[in-house]
Order: sequence, then C-alpha cells, then structure tokens
Amino acid sequence: MDKDEKTIHPVFEYVRFGSIAFHRRHVTKEQIQQALAEQVEDNVSGRPHRLLGTIFLEKGWITKEQEKSILDEMGVS
Repeated sequence: MDKDEKTIHPVFEYVRFGSIAFHRRHVTKEQIQQALAEQVEDNVSGRPHRLLGTIFLEKGWITKEQEKSILDEMGVS
C-alpha cells in the first residue's frame, strides 16, 4: 500500500510537532500537556480545533520561525 506523507492522520502530526518542539527545548512536557488539554476542551466545547503549533504561538512559547522550522522538518510546510 502506498503511503502518501500528506495524508498522515492528524493526531500523529500533533504528537510529532510537540515531540520535535520538546526535543529542541522550545517547550516543556507540562506545556505540551496544557496545550493538549486545551485542544480537548476546544473540541468538547464545539470550538474550532487548534493545532499544537497554534496554541504554542498564542501562548508565546514558540516563535513563528520555530514553528516554520518544525513544520519544515515534518515536511508539512
């Protein structure tokens, strides 16, 4: 079966984004947990889903350049 990198299930991308950000020391495990909790709260409350990168940016935990670098590494940008 062909694996199209653009169709990877979104959950895997979130975990990967957070993992890269953590390993680069941009965010802590606690910040990732907080962002994941916010994602769940958004989803449960019917608010639009936000990606981890979006939450990290909104909180000022990463810069736009760091987000772009992580997305480049993921092959998503």
